[in-house]
Amino acid sequence: MSRHRTKEQAFTTLQTPKGSDAGREDLEKHHERLQEIDALASQKIFVPFSVNMAQRKAARQLREKGKNLVCGTPGQEPNFALLGCFLQLVEEDGEFVVRPTI
Repeated sequence: MSRHRTKEQAFTTLQTPKGSDAGREDLEKHHERLQEIDALASQKIFVPFSVNMAQRKAARQLREKGKNLVCGTPGQEPNFALLGCFLQLVEEDGEFVVRPTI
């Protein structure tokens, strides 16, 4: 068997050279964007167990918006720090809203 070198793809050679200042700036911007995405994704919302259909509808709407939900179990005393939830779904004036757990 002969060894074949992988030919570089055309679009990669047209970019800035490796190690250039522009390449580092792009990489830093990329890392910052990933950190923003991770921060948004880590904003979990705790939803306590309930048979209330209005709460379930609110939870479903949050999921449709791309929010990460942690659903509680019957009789659970949640440890928000352990669950990584800094927000929770609560009922205020007959409507379900997201509020900080603190």
